[in-house]
Amino acid sequence: MDSLVKHVLLIQSALEVLLVILLALVLWRTRSRAESSQEANGEPANPALLPTELKNGIERFLSESEKISKAFETNLQDKKELSQGLILKLDKRLADYQDLLGRTEAAIAAGEKRLAELTRQTPPPPSGDQANPAAPETRALVLRLAKKGLSVEEIALRSKLLRGEVELIINLEKDFSV
Repeated sequence: MDSLVKHVLLIQSALEVLLVILLALVLWRTRSRAESSQEANGEPANPALLPTELKNGIERFLSESEKISKAFETNLQDKKELSQGLILKLDKRLADYQDLLGRTEAAIAAGEKRLAELTRQTPPPPSGDQANPAAPETRALVLRLAKKGLSVEEIALRSKLLRGEVELIINLEKDFSV
């Protein structure tokens, strides 16, 4: 934002220098015309007339320069206020996102902790004595134990199945019984 203000001030300065040069050019041309018209009429140059014209020209130039400068300053102030408002909004959004990120990280940590607890609590099924999950009697046993309200871990232990297999059988029964 500081670089924008510097650029705008540099442009304003350049415009003011250009206006001064144009004023000098206009005054020089006005003086030349006044002298040439007086000489063409055969009148001697009137030195009192020239300073009045010069004074009026300078006053008009200063008045216009002041109006332009005030308008430019007002415009700069408006842009500064808009920029500050946008920065405040961005700061608020950044704080909101950081808060959301903190809550998300906490939720992930809690989920990982719960997963670790469940992993410790669920013993692996006996490797050599594992039941066939596709067998109708195994499926019937799982569904009967689920209807009694046993947890998935307890059903897995009693039916000698993996926890995922028990969940799959229960979910398939729910999906196909509807």
